[in-house]
Amino acid sequence: MKRAAIPFRGIIPPMVTPFRADEELDEEGFRREVAFHLGAGVHGLSIGGSTGEGAMMRDDELKRAWTTAKQEIKGRVPLIAGIIRDSTRDAVACGLIAREVGVDALMVTPVHYFKPTDDGMYEFYATLAHRTGLPIIIYNVVPSNPVSPELLCRLVEIEEVAGIKQSGGDLHALAEMVRLVGQEAVVMSAIDDLLLASFVIGAHGALAGTCALLPRHCVELYDAVAKGDMDGARRLHELMLPLVRETIFGVRNYPAGVKEAINMMGRPVGRTRSPLTAPTAPEKERLRVILKAANLV
Repeated sequence: MKRAAIPFRGIIPPMVTPFRADEELDEEGFRREVAFHLGAGVHGLSIGGSTGEGAMMRDDELKRAWTTAKQEIKGRVPLIAGIIRDSTRDAVACGLIAREVGVDALMVTPVHYFKPTDDGMYEFYATLAHRTGLPIIIYNVVPSNPVSPELLCRLVEIEEVAGIKQSGGDLHALAEMVRLVGQEAVVMSAIDDLLLASFVIGAHGALAGTCALLPRHCVELYDAVAKGDMDGARRLHELMLPLVRETIFGVRNYPAGVKEAINMMGRPVGRTRSPLTAPTAPEKERLRVILKAANLV
């Protein structure tokens, strides 16, 4: 099987999207955040995914964000465009804009309101691949419409499908995906509190909210596992775990907790767009305590 060619492994943060108080894109803050991630040694950047609130951004706003990121990246790492749309037609339209910008790949969720058959899912990704010609990472995050390991085996027969981002906390499914397609396609983990386990199982890297929160720590974790330094990897895992659990799973209105923690660490990114509310006072206090205990503030 011929695979889509893309240097796609390691730590690829799905960046938050900084917004101003009026909920418009904070371009200056966005450029700072891109530069921060590049300085942390990440292996790529994804713009417009769940952590980036891509589902609440219009196509023209995504185009602006992708264009800004491309200007800052200057070809140093792959740029992956997140697409969260609810029809083949809309996903293709967004994908063509991403191709026009010059991104390196697409990260695309299944549709999330309706539940197509496996044949419909195949048609969705095959059409997107045919129309855009770009490598595609399937973003397996929709609880009502999951991509099973068996369906993934069929989807990777599409030349442009480079792999999958396995989210939703299902480490068993990730292990099965690595076993079934890991030699021919990329399997990236978005199981935020189990990145260490994901790497040991054989995931090719992480494309997870944790990487947007603590990119340097995630790079160090990935490198430690690659070098066989399991003691160092466990220390990093234990350092990150309380913050990951609070920001990803504890604070309501994801990615509100991620953005709040990033703000507290001195990287101004604003708050989430409405109707996602900011963390409550008790939630903010828990974040402060965890960040202080980890010497992150």
